[in-house]
Amino acid sequence: MKIYQSENILNWYPFTKIDTVLEIGETSEELTNLLNKKCKEVETLKNLLDTELTKKIEGKKYDIITLIGIQEKWEQVIGNNLTLKELLKMLTKFLKNEGKILLAIDNKFGLRFFAGNPEKILNSKFETLIGYNNYQRKIETFTKMTLDKMFKELGLNSRFYYPLPDYKIPNVIFSEDQLPQYNSIDKYNPYFIEKSNVIFNEIDVFREILKTNSDMFEFFANSFLIELTMGECNKQYKYISFNNLRKEEYRLITKISDYYVEKQTISDKSNKHYNNIKNNLNILKENNIKTVDYVEGNIIKSKYIKQNYLLNNVLTEKLEQGKIEEFYDILDRYIKIIKTNSYKKSDCSNTVFEKYNIHIENKEIIKNFNFLKNGLWDLTFKNCFYINNEFYFFDQEWNEANLPVEYILYHSIFYTISLRRFIKIEDLFEKYNILQYINLFKELDDKLQEEIRDKEIWEFYNQNNYIDIDATKQEVENLNIRFKAQNDAVENMKDEIEKLREQNNFLQDQMNKSVVKKIIVKFRTYLERKDKN
Repeated sequence: MKIYQSENILNWYPFTKIDTVLEIGETSEELTNLLNKKCKEVETLKNLLDTELTKKIEGKKYDIITLIGIQEKWEQVIGNNLTLKELLKMLTKFLKNEGKILLAIDNKFGLRFFAGNPEKILNSKFETLIGYNNYQRKIETFTKMTLDKMFKELGLNSRFYYPLPDYKIPNVIFSEDQLPQYNSIDKYNPYFIEKSNVIFNEIDVFREILKTNSDMFEFFANSFLIELTMGECNKQYKYISFNNLRKEEYRLITKISDYYVEKQTISDKSNKHYNNIKNNLNILKENNIKTVDYVEGNIIKSKYIKQNYLLNNVLTEKLEQGKIEEFYDILDRYIKIIKTNSYKKSDCSNTVFEKYNIHIENKEIIKNFNFLKNGLWDLTFKNCFYINNEFYFFDQEWNEANLPVEYILYHSIFYTISLRRFIKIEDLFEKYNILQYINLFKELDDKLQEEIRDKEIWEFYNQNNYIDIDATKQEVENLNIRFKAQNDAVENMKDEIEKLREQNNFLQDQMNKSVVKKIIVKFRTYLERKDKN
């Protein structure tokens, strides 16, 4: 299986140009290149058992030591004699006073393993859940609790991060300072080993777990990234997200600290897109649309605001509380904001429909739309804070010239999944006169998404094969029925065989009796003849 974007796990970390790094075990080429780009010096130790290699690091001290995915290659890199605890104790000798160990490791009870995703060591289902009891060699498994205990015994301070779907291809990284809520857990894309059969969607189950008891997330988190140090842990960022599905030129990293949110390019290829976002900030200001974003030292930042102020959460909460009038009042005012400086057109020329070759059968409908010269189509519920009855937008990455406001509203409603628990989105589409344009907007949406997303990565994430539980139950029942029929047939055959055996015994007995009779008759005849003589 090809692993995409493996460098994500550390791409956000605040390395410096003076850092020296010891990389234990050969990770991915992308990750090694990242470390070389961000740090002063990187030493890769592929095999701790190779004395010639280990001599190279004798007496050295490093700022950073990385142990990324060491579980799955433990035997080749470490051997079978060392435990994780013993390895960490040994590695602390190579750390500077304020040095850090960055450890990425799977959680024994990760939810993805319950779903049927194979673990990474034996590529087998459910093995980690039973502690590899079916395997002869001892393989260590870890939970948050067992790791915490180990670090304390070693005298190491720790800071836990929770990459989802896992440390190999993080889409989001939560921290112990910002754990997910039930309405924020859906910001990642699960992936599975090619042609795996999984029995549930882990995001749906995570959501229910969090709704029941948010403290349970750390128990079921798929994997951990842990910063270990004898000094103080770095607490600069508490939440990180990536745009995994996009082409490289559109991929960014969003990093949240206690006070601000920061945008970072994934590579030099995304510099142009980064600059486009800066231009979009100017468009917001020109249209008197409030935003929390700003540019500081050529870096795009915004003031950190709690997630419960997000417009999508506010609207969902209003519906959940039955405050329907307030819901529509906020929605109406939102629409008024995004319609600022809109205008009418009489034909499709120079519109987004013409640009993407979207055929419109009835040309008259164009007159029904309100067009925007600069169509910032991410002016959505999810990219807006609602504070003191005011709307503050952020993350405006996209701009399509001559785009209908009605499409932005469609896009906003359609992608706010939480609304569907309380209202039919078709009713919203009908109320705001966009129901009849759904197919048109869906085609436009597909075109816009195709322009942005990486086709190969998109296909990678869409290879999942979910098992239909009801169909599986029925198939098991059918198998049981067939097995019972076969067993009944076998039992019937046994009965028939027993009857045949009894008949055979009877016939044999009769035959034996008949032979004896003949012998007796012959013997009597012989005696009678003898007497006559």
